[in-house]
Amino acid sequence: MSNDLPPAGWYPNPDGTGGLRWWSGIGWSEYTRTGPPAVTDAAVQPPATGMVEQPLAPDPTVAQPVQPPASAWDAGAGAPAATAPLGGYAPYSPPPSNPLTGSGMRPLGSMFSDIGRIVRRAWWPILAISVIIWTAMTALMAILGVALVDLPAFRRGLDFLGTTLDSTPDGNLSQAQIDQLQADFGQAFSRLPVAGWVLIGVILSVLLLLASTVQIGAVNRLAMDATTSNPVSWGPAWRSGFTAGLRLFGYYVLITVLAGVALVLVVGAIALAAQLSPALAVALGLLAFIGSIVLSVWLTGRLIPTLAQVVVAGGALRWSWRATEGKYWAVLGRYLLWSLAASVIINVVLTVISIPVSLLFLGSSTSADPFSQLGLALSLNLILLPLSMATAAITIVGIVPIWRDLTDHPVYRSIDDEGLPITQPGA
Repeated sequence: MSNDLPPAGWYPNPDGTGGLRWWSGIGWSEYTRTGPPAVTDAAVQPPATGMVEQPLAPDPTVAQPVQPPASAWDAGAGAPAATAPLGGYAPYSPPPSNPLTGSGMRPLGSMFSDIGRIVRRAWWPILAISVIIWTAMTALMAILGVALVDLPAFRRGLDFLGTTLDSTPDGNLSQAQIDQLQADFGQAFSRLPVAGWVLIGVILSVLLLLASTVQIGAVNRLAMDATTSNPVSWGPAWRSGFTAGLRLFGYYVLITVLAGVALVLVVGAIALAAQLSPALAVALGLLAFIGSIVLSVWLTGRLIPTLAQVVVAGGALRWSWRATEGKYWAVLGRYLLWSLAASVIINVVLTVISIPVSLLFLGSSTSADPFSQLGLALSLNLILLPLSMATAAITIVGIVPIWRDLTDHPVYRSIDDEGLPITQPGA
C-alpha cells in the first residue's frame, strides 16, 4: 500500500452528491452513507469540508493523512462503478498495536476471539434456523416415503425376510424364496417406475443441496453481525440465507458440472490407455486419484472464503480467488485448524444427544416385529438428522473470521481493528 495514500475510512463523497464514501486505502468502494465523517484514527480526523480542503488549524505535532484527491475518482484510479465488486486486495498496513502475521492476516487468537463472540451473541438463532431448515427437509422426505412406498407390501417383505432368515441360519435362500422377496419388495416400490425413482432421487439431492446453501447463507450472516456491533436478527439472516444460498447453489452446480466434465475426460483417457497397456491405465488412474485430492485441497484454500462473501456481494468466486492470493497457506491452515476443532465439538455434541435418544429407542424396541424395528430405526434417524445437520453450523462459523481478514467491507472487515476490543451489547 503506497505511503502517499490516506488510511481507509469514510471521506466526503468525491462525486459531489453529498454524504460519505468508503475509501479502502487503495481505492474508492461502492459503499456510501450520510452524516459527518467518522474518526478513522485515534490521532487524526479526516477533513469534513471537502476532498481538496485541508483541516482547520492542524496540530503540527501530529502527522496528517494525505487526502484522496478528487481526480483519483474522476480518473478512475481504484474507483469501481457502483455495482462493481470491491477491490482492496493489496497487503494492509499492520496496526502498530496489533501486528499482523507474515501473510497479512491477524494472529490465530483473533480468529478464536471472533468465534467466541459469535457463540456468545448468536448461538440461539444459528441453532434454531439450522434445526428449522433440516426439520423441514426431514419432514419432506418422510412424507415422500409414506406417499410413494406401498407400506403393507414393504411390511410383508420384511416379515417374510425375517421368517426366512430364522428358518435358514446359513443364509442360503432358495430360488423360490428369492423370487418371493423380489415380488414383495418390488410391489412396495411399484408406484413409480425406475425412471420416476431416479427423478425423485435427483430432486431430493437438489433440495438437500439447496437446504445446505440456505443454512450457510443464514448462519454466515448471523456470524458476521455477531462479530461486529450490528444487531443479530432473524429477518436479515433468513433473507441472506435465500439470496446468498441461491448464489452459492449456482456455484456448486457450476463446480459440479466442471468436475463431471473433467471426470468424463479422465475416465475416457484411462479407457484409451487400457487399450494400449493395462499398467499404463492403472498408473493414469492412480495419478488422477492423487491429482484430484491435491486439486481439492488447493481449491479449498482459494475458494473457501466464498461461503461468506456470497452474503454481501455477487461474483464471490472471483473475489475469493483474488483475495486469497499470497495468503493461501494462512487461509487453508486456519480453515483446517478450525475444522479439526469443530469435528471434535460436533462428535461430543452428537454423542451427548444420541445417548438418551438411543436408550429411548432400545427401551421401545421390545417387539420382534421387523417392521416395528425398522420403523423405530427410521424414527431415530429422523430425530437425529436435523440435530446432526444443525451441528454443521459449528464448522461454518469458522469461515467468517478468515473472511473478515480478507475483505475491505467497511462494516465487517477486522484487519484494521488495531487490537482494540469490539464492544457490543451483551458481548
